[in-house]
Amino acid sequence: MSSVLLSIPELYNSYKQWVIKNPQITSDYETTAKWISYFIAGRINNSHTLSELVYCLSNLLILFNDNIIRQSLYLKVKNSVEKIKLWLAIVEYSEVFCELSAQKLWGNTGKWIIIITIQAFKCLARILLIYKHKESIIDNPTISPLDREKAVKEKDKSGLHNGSEMDSVSFTLKRSGRVVRKIESSPPLALRTWKPLVSHSLTPINENTYTDITRTRIQFVAESIYIAKPLIHLLSMRVFGSKAWKPWMISLALDLTSLQLYKSIHKRAKSSLTRNQKLQLSKRTVLLLLYLIRSPFYEEHSENKINAFLMVLSKNLPLAKLICVPLMQYLPFWQSNYFYMWST
Repeated sequence: MSSVLLSIPELYNSYKQWVIKNPQITSDYETTAKWISYFIAGRINNSHTLSELVYCLSNLLILFNDNIIRQSLYLKVKNSVEKIKLWLAIVEYSEVFCELSAQKLWGNTGKWIIIITIQAFKCLARILLIYKHKESIIDNPTISPLDREKAVKEKDKSGLHNGSEMDSVSFTLKRSGRVVRKIESSPPLALRTWKPLVSHSLTPINENTYTDITRTRIQFVAESIYIAKPLIHLLSMRVFGSKAWKPWMISLALDLTSLQLYKSIHKRAKSSLTRNQKLQLSKRTVLLLLYLIRSPFYEEHSENKINAFLMVLSKNLPLAKLICVPLMQYLPFWQSNYFYMWST
């Protein structure tokens, strides 16, 4: 047993080296795991929970492997912000599996306890990010999947150019990490700028460093509304009922209010929002379409239209029946577990 335990660090280091050397093959295995989760659904007993477990583990594996590659490429710094984002990403990927498992083990009471606990944790973590650590906007997903091929190419390019160029004119102090210019590479006295050198190859990539973000009170209010929306929605469901229209309308109103506040900021100063902020706000705007398949709008308006559309496709397109019929069978389950309003 001791020999096995002693070999675990070696196995882990071997796995890390394999992932770093074979990022594309790693991506292929991760994609295969996701497709297995889709194939399992509805084909064996307890398939929904098992399918969600496989899907959850595949996402966590992607997150784990991306972290290995980021560390090898100096793309991230280990600090409290990154730790909070990491835990947020883990919770986001596993929350549906936790809800299904809790419902199976402890019934609806256990399910709602898990839902409230998860959403309270997410709300607290996001508040810490924007108020304590001055994050401008919460990304969705919290940690975006790494473009591995692009990251490796950029690292190789920076290593060939910036790294070799910097090494020829400077050296780095081991304790402080400060870059010092070599005496023989110093320019003439009249041409010196007396500015310190910066090592571009070892500077972690952080999009927030490229743009000076003006954080106004309106931005904090807008982001706070977005963060608090899941808990407010759950509270309104408790007051008005899970099938009532008021929770649906309250949630939609909160989303629209948050987006409108950001829009007013952009009108006042077009440069006040960064490219990443605009991208996240565009995503939130598109996600408003999910309200068409959220309860009670789905049951009263969308369900029959969607089923009729799928039925027309299955009858008129070759092989479409193989996709549309299973989709109609599993759509009620997916709608009840993936398209609720506290999932953001």
